[in-house]
Amino acid sequence: MSAAPDSLPGIIRVGPFAGFYQRFEELIASSRRMTLYFIHSRRWRENHDAAIKAFLRRSDTTMEIFLPDLENHELMFSISRRFEDGPLTPTLVVDAYRYCSRLAREYGKPEEIWLFGRYPAYSFYQFDERAIIALYSNTAAKKDIPAFEVSTDGLLGKFLVSDIEDLKKECRRRTPRELEAVIATASSSQP
Repeated sequence: MSAAPDSLPGIIRVGPFAGFYQRFEELIASSRRMTLYFIHSRRWRENHDAAIKAFLRRSDTTMEIFLPDLENHELMFSISRRFEDGPLTPTLVVDAYRYCSRLAREYGKPEEIWLFGRYPAYSFYQFDERAIIALYSNTAAKKDIPAFEVSTDGLLGKFLVSDIEDLKKECRRRTPRELEAVIATASSSQP
């Protein structure tokens, strides 16, 4: 990772997504609010599971999660075609649903999950006054994903805050209990 040039206000760091491991640990530990938007982010969840659970144990924290709408077959088909682990994508999304449901049962957070229906252009991990934004590739070829740490008062941060508000208008809101029903339906329809 390297510091962003002064000509890009609001961009704190730039680097490959994998290079933000320690920064994620710091942001999770020091934040009161976490808003996450990704397709399944299995490795990220596994890498930061202990920090996420420590975050959720604190009484002053909130968590919001945006995940793909598993019942939107057109979206799931599109996502499956765009990633190297394509055919496994629905299973990985079900795993993310289960993870969120377990967190909700154990910690009471998240209280609801937002299900998006449009193909994502990027993923984000927002913490209080900072966010890490990671781009998605336009092809299925595996690449190092570029990521940016931004402040929420900079150009990209303001865009993200606005995008989150718009997402909430478009997404289906589900409780963790409702996710369990989606998981059961998805599991029974898989060969």
